Amino acid sequence: MNRIKEWQNHTGPILDSVKEFDVIDCEDCGFAHVIPLQSEKEYARYYEEEFYQSQIDYIKNHTEDLEWWSIEHNEKYDLFDRALAERDPKRILDIGSGPGYFLRVGKDRGWDVTGIEPGKPAYQFSTEKLGLNIFNGLFSAENYIYFGQFDVIHMNNVLEHIPEPRPFLTLAYEIIEPGGLICVTVPNDYNPLQKVVVTYLKKDPWWVVPREHVNYFDCKSLSRLMLSVGFNIIYTTSSFPLELFLLMGDDYIGNSQIGRKIHGKRKLFDLAMYKTGNTGLRRQIYNKLSELGLGREITVIGKK
Repeated sequence: MNRIKEWQNHTGPILDSVKEFDVIDCEDCGFAHVIPLQSEKEYARYYEEEFYQSQIDYIKNHTEDLEWWSIEHNEKYDLFDRALAERDPKRILDIGSGPGYFLRVGKDRGWDVTGIEPGKPAYQFSTEKLGLNIFNGLFSAENYIYFGQFDVIHMNNVLEHIPEPRPFLTLAYEIIEPGGLICVTVPNDYNPLQKVVVTYLKKDPWWVVPREHVNYFDCKSLSRLMLSVGFNIIYTTSSFPLELFLLMGDDYIGNSQIGRKIHGKRKLFDLAMYKTGNTGLRRQIYNKLSELGLGREITVIGKK
C-alpha cells in the first residue's frame, strides 16, 4: 500500500518520487499531481523565460509534421462546427497556442481566432510568419476578462503544466458563451500500458517530469475535473498508444532519435488512414482506446 502524504490542503497516496517532488493521487483534487507545487511567480518565470529554451526543435518539428497535425486539427474543428452549427462566425481562443498552426487551420475555415502564448519564439513565429492575433503572456485572473467571449476555448498540452487547474478552468468557463465548448488535450499518464512497461521492462516512470508537468490526468480524472467546474462532457477520445513501441523493442525513453523514429511510425499510420478515406475508422479506434484508458494523449470536450 502506498504511503499517504499531506502537503498544505492536498492529501493522497504517493505514486512516485522524483528528486524533491512526490506525485500523489490527490483525494482533495481528484487527480494526480506533484507536491510541493510551484508558486505562481515561479511558474510564470519558468514558462516565460526557460521552457522554450529546452524545446530547441519545437517549431521545426511542428512544421515538419504539419500534414499530420492538420488531420487532428481539422477533426477538432469538424466536431466544433457540428456542435455549433447555428453560430457564424465562430470565435475560438487557443490557450497555449504554440507556433499557431491550429489557429491557422481555424482561420482558413472562417473562424475568428485568438491565441495566448507565453513563449517568445512561438509567439514571434505565429505573429510574424503566420500573421495571427496572439497575446504574448499567460492566461490569468488578472487578464482573462479582457479577451472577450468565445464559442470555443482550446487547450492542447496545457493543463498538465498549471499548478491550480480548477481555478484556471473556472476562468475559461466564465468567458465561454452559453452552449459553447471547451476542448482539452493532455498526456494520458499512469495508463495501463505505462504500468506494464514499468513492471515488465523494469523502467522508472519516465513520464514524471515535475518541473514541467505538475498534473497527471487520465480520461476519468480529467472529465471529473471539468464536470466539477460546470461543463457537461460530450466527447472523449485518445491518440496512438506509443507505449506499444516500448513493448515491441523500440526503447525511445531518453533517446530523441528513436523517439522521432517511432513518432514517424505513428504518423504513417494516421496518414495512411486519412489518405485512404478511413478517418472515421481511425477515429472509432481512438475513441475505443480512450474507453480502455489507452492512448498517449486524451482529449475531452465539454459544453457549457
